Amino acid sequence: MLEKGIVKPSELENALNLQKELRKPLGEVLIQMGYCTWDDIVKALAEQYEIQACLGEIKPNEDFLKSFPKDLMTELKVIPIEEKQGKVLLGISNVYDIPVIKRRIKFRLGKDADFCLMPPTVFDTLYNGILHGMSSGVIAEELGEIITQQEALQQEQAEEKEATEQEETPIVKLVSNIVNHAIELDASDIHIEPQRRNVVVRYRVDGVLRKITEYPRNMHAAVVSRIKILSGLDIVEKRLPQDGKFFVKKDEEQYDLRVSTMPSVHGEKVVMRILKVSSSKKKLEDLGYSPYNFERIQRLIEHPYGIILVTGPTGSGKSTTLVAIINSLNSEDVNIVTAEDPVEYTVDGITQCQVNAEIGLTFAKYLRAFLRQDPDIIMVGEIRDKETAQLAVEASLTGHLVLSTLHTNTAAGAIDRLVNMGIEPSLISASLIGVMGQRLVRRVCSKCKVQRELPEKYREIAAKLFPDLPPIQFVGEGCQSCNNTGYKGRTAVAEVLIVNDEIRRFIQKEASTMELDAAARRGGMLSMFQDGLYKVLSGETTIQEVLSMIGEEE
Repeated sequence: MLEKGIVKPSELENALNLQKELRKPLGEVLIQMGYCTWDDIVKALAEQYEIQACLGEIKPNEDFLKSFPKDLMTELKVIPIEEKQGKVLLGISNVYDIPVIKRRIKFRLGKDADFCLMPPTVFDTLYNGILHGMSSGVIAEELGEIITQQEALQQEQAEEKEATEQEETPIVKLVSNIVNHAIELDASDIHIEPQRRNVVVRYRVDGVLRKITEYPRNMHAAVVSRIKILSGLDIVEKRLPQDGKFFVKKDEEQYDLRVSTMPSVHGEKVVMRILKVSSSKKKLEDLGYSPYNFERIQRLIEHPYGIILVTGPTGSGKSTTLVAIINSLNSEDVNIVTAEDPVEYTVDGITQCQVNAEIGLTFAKYLRAFLRQDPDIIMVGEIRDKETAQLAVEASLTGHLVLSTLHTNTAAGAIDRLVNMGIEPSLISASLIGVMGQRLVRRVCSKCKVQRELPEKYREIAAKLFPDLPPIQFVGEGCQSCNNTGYKGRTAVAEVLIVNDEIRRFIQKEASTMELDAAARRGGMLSMFQDGLYKVLSGETTIQEVLSMIGEEE
């Protein structure tokens, strides 16, 4: 690089002095100081080691990629690109491992290896994409350009100024690519997590987190600033968590992104929840409930007054279910008001209110105000405390239908939770009309599903519960459509407890959760496991997925 005039002797001396302090490879130090780019480093190393330099778009041969042993790819950390004239071409990011890789390839495959050196950021994007079945030509192609452009920017510029004043900077492109790629993959969340050496980007797809890419840590402050500007947050405040929201339009569809930032040891972590606006129009019949449970839910929501609770852990689809119920009940002759924290889906024709605890605007305060607004149906985002629960009970007893959520594992557990909050059992028995417990399980991919035999243990249970259904299951073999996971999309598995006279008597005498659950089953409730088994026999999911999300029934 000195010979080519890319680096001056004085710059090299400065870099060597800094390298002693940082203990990083010299190339990384030169880039950090702005003396050169990754392209310069890759070209110089490729020439020195007499191998190819790959700086543009790299498209591995699909057939060669599939035939290359995956364990060898992970052991050597190489990208199989193509095979020509008995030689395999491998993408690498580290020249020091070339002798070892050559020996292992010769031993395992009996072939010689040629190499293609890539910038580490580009290599990592493609490598992780191929390894996790989540590669995207767009993000892989553009990330190399993005990082190269970013490294050429002057480090002295203030990061906030960089994000605000330069609308077409590499940072803007990087944030845009991260969001657009997540939307393409139908991800529900984006996690941007600073680590000690770099920043990792992960997406949650069908409930499972997957690593997608990473970028240098020195870009992270500018990335966070860009996201904060989009979300209307304070870019100067880095010591406290913040919440915001922004909108993206893609392919005629609008997406709301709910942003949460949180300080950590290595910098601010950002999580973005992606909400499709069209999902706010979903009705109960669109959520995939089994016909039996759908009919029971319909019976519940036809009540003119009382409390209906939806229970389950975070991410089990409770808010989506409440919105679907609201859409099913929404008409010009009813007044529907909601208190939410935050308002996730905006629904036309109803009054939605955002909770703000900082100014004392809590669920309880809204509930008091609602009762003076002549409502027919009230939705409370979550019952968290005794005051909110007490007001919800009072509202239901004065002729209103109240919908809310509660964090419990089972439908019967919701009753015990209300008692523990301090609500009188007699009031619970008088006001509660039903509880829905639910989880989300992954659907089997329709394009690669094949029939398999159900394990013997579950065949016996299936024969007793669902004698009309054949005791088989379908599993996904993995294809391009489902990113080789065998699953695409999710569906709800539920248990619907309808409060009858027997359950009211049990509530009044403060019976245990087990007794309430047994009474609910006598009243016709299918447990979540049983509903999950029905969905397995119907070909919607697998027994392994049901067991992983719900567990085995005793």
